[in-house]
Amino acid sequence: MKKLLIIALCVAVPMAGFAQKKKGKKKPAQEEVVAAPVVEVLDDEECLMLLSLSHESVKGELYDDAYENWSKLYKSRPDFNKTIFTDGDKILEYKWENAQTPEEKNQWREMIMRLHDERIKFFDDPKYPDAYVLGLKGMDYLTHYPEDELALPAYEYLKQSVAGMGENSQITVLRKLVEVSYNIYKSNQDQYSNQFLADYQNVAALLDAIAAKGGKNAHHAQSQKAYVDRLYAASGAADCGQMDQMYASVVAESATDLEKLGSIMKLYRRLGCTESDVYFAAAENAHKLQPTAESAAGCAQMCIKKEDYVGAVDYYKQALSMVDNDEDKADYLYRMANVYVAMKNYQQGAAIAQQALDVNAEDGRCYLLLGICYASAKIYDDPILARSVFWVACDMFRKAKTVDSSCSSDANKLIATYSQYFPSKEDVFFHRDLNEGAPFRVGGWVNKTTTCRSKAE
Repeated sequence: MKKLLIIALCVAVPMAGFAQKKKGKKKPAQEEVVAAPVVEVLDDEECLMLLSLSHESVKGELYDDAYENWSKLYKSRPDFNKTIFTDGDKILEYKWENAQTPEEKNQWREMIMRLHDERIKFFDDPKYPDAYVLGLKGMDYLTHYPEDELALPAYEYLKQSVAGMGENSQITVLRKLVEVSYNIYKSNQDQYSNQFLADYQNVAALLDAIAAKGGKNAHHAQSQKAYVDRLYAASGAADCGQMDQMYASVVAESATDLEKLGSIMKLYRRLGCTESDVYFAAAENAHKLQPTAESAAGCAQMCIKKEDYVGAVDYYKQALSMVDNDEDKADYLYRMANVYVAMKNYQQGAAIAQQALDVNAEDGRCYLLLGICYASAKIYDDPILARSVFWVACDMFRKAKTVDSSCSSDANKLIATYSQYFPSKEDVFFHRDLNEGAPFRVGGWVNKTTTCRSKAE
């Protein structure tokens, strides 16, 4: 009867769980995998019975019921079946989540970490090799040790996992490797900048390769590639020369891959590397294949470098006609306004900068540019009134740092520069149209009301 019962219960145990045991390993009855004074050595029939009972409880999410049978089997024969580890992960996770004290939490998380080590120790699994398990261990470390801000152990597990799995890596593991590497880099930028760059390059290449394969993971890989690109761009570790080394050959090999060229152009624009020949090559190739807002903007940048400002304006107009989101629209308008400033057409530059602010009122760059345009305006023949444009300019600079703190440093420098050109106290006092502290309307195309103020002495 006992054998019949075992046979009936065996139906519930996944046959895939019988992964190949690693050779040369002693049974854990001779080791204390889980601390215990005496461990009963179970025979195969007893092991199968316990495995079947615990697995059925896990399937029903009855983890407390599963723990006793599972624990007895794990302590005695962890080499019996891989299901011990896949079920054990769920059981111990449940125990950790429901622990009542920090001491209990710590006990369960230590067991979770040890579970991965024992799985690697006892089983060779072609489908889920050691490198795959290290990825799981790294992810679990990040979940269960949140107080470890640098998470250096997790970094090592994830890096080894990616090195072993390559293009078969889990996409979440690839993303987490870059995130952890980024946090380490932030802790000491001088020491870890090269490491972060290498990790980013490796993960970016793998995500591109996964996306290129197509299939169910392609879209997820593309979205995560965009995410790690943004993370790298925001890190401050980016160097245009390094980017060129990374992407010159990629652009050459992807001359007919519109999607790849577009993602590279976006990355270069985020990094501020739009004067790069690699960026220009990507933009030209993409524009030939299918004109887009991104490729038109890239061609505009190429024209600016060649001082072909009329051509640049034309390309930006093309970009604006095809743009599909406000963020890019505001950015293209700002860049086109800069072209007009380069042409010394300050009135048109100010008009375009204002259009950009109509789209994104918190873009401090546009207020800085407006201030520069106003400061360059020639409105009055009267040499004292002519200085009124500097009041308006400084108003714009102050507005810039109010709406966008990232502009504070540039705004303060511009205020210090242009406030020197305010009229003197004597000029204000003796001018019939001026009154210190009173409103003053600057005419002409500037057409702004400001406050009359004299130069600080």
